Amino acid sequence: MNQQKPRATLRTVAQHLGISVTTVSRALKDGPEVNQETIDRVKRAADKLGYRPNTGGVNLRTGRSQSIAMVLSFERQEQLNIVTASLLVGISTAMKARGYRTGIVPHLQHDDPLDIVRNLAREGSVDGVIITHTRPQDERVKYLLEIGMPFVTFGRTELLSAHPYVDLDHEQIGADAARLLLDNGHPNPLLFAPSSQFSYSLQFVKGWTKTFNARNLTVPDELIHFSATTPQSGVDMAREVLLRHPESTGAFVASDEAGLGFITAMQQAGRQIGKDFGLITYGGARLHDFLSPPTSAFYYPHAGIADLLSEMLARAVDGEDYAQLRRVVPGEFVDHGSHILKP
Repeated sequence: MNQQKPRATLRTVAQHLGISVTTVSRALKDGPEVNQETIDRVKRAADKLGYRPNTGGVNLRTGRSQSIAMVLSFERQEQLNIVTASLLVGISTAMKARGYRTGIVPHLQHDDPLDIVRNLAREGSVDGVIITHTRPQDERVKYLLEIGMPFVTFGRTELLSAHPYVDLDHEQIGADAARLLLDNGHPNPLLFAPSSQFSYSLQFVKGWTKTFNARNLTVPDELIHFSATTPQSGVDMAREVLLRHPESTGAFVASDEAGLGFITAMQQAGRQIGKDFGLITYGGARLHDFLSPPTSAFYYPHAGIADLLSEMLARAVDGEDYAQLRRVVPGEFVDHGSHILKP
């Protein structure tokens, strides 16, 4: 009768290589404190010896699944936008280094956002959740606070209860965009903000309006537009300018992807970005550097945001006070001169 081979453990791998169990454990998780040569040696030995992590044992000892979920919002079907993709890669990498697996939970156009997080909580399959596209009175945040499930949001809310978040200073970005356009000779610049259901869109508008008010200028409602952040929505924005605001000389389009469609449609209509029309965009993937022409933009590094979100979630899972888990990151202005009119 065949005798079953004993299951390889961390200690089996450690004894085979003559190193500590702790080093083996960290190497298998790609821990930053272990050099790459050791990581490669450990993984080769683990494969050779048939080692497989005993996740069930870990779960029983710690009460954790060592998994987190990231809820991804899709603005259009069958397309993964650059923002979502790069954040996902960054968060997955950062959470892996902390010993967690990252699962993707899609939030499609017609899904109930509250049902998504409620189902995750009921399943009990993850230790924490990352959610994006926050709203001022976000029902998902209220629910997660109520049931005590660890989470972090990419974006703020207007709720009185403290909750973990990482966000950009969109109010300051909106104020600076208005200042740059006004200072460079655009008397009535346009603001194209994301959907007004999202907190960050309202923050853009608040900052934009503050700059105008500080100069005793009014902001006509017809010069602020809300739209999706896709290339096609950028085309629609440009058509809006050409039809309803033909005299306009500048705009802040708060999305790199929308900026792509905006530039294309404006150029097709004979307008030249950076010459007879000034443009500023916004994004975290440096797409603005590769647009034609490159656009002045407010930029935030996706890698840094992903690492902060991962850190905040890990600390939330560990039970840290939510009031200490809040971070607002300033945007960096990248000056390509596209907002300045040139004769």
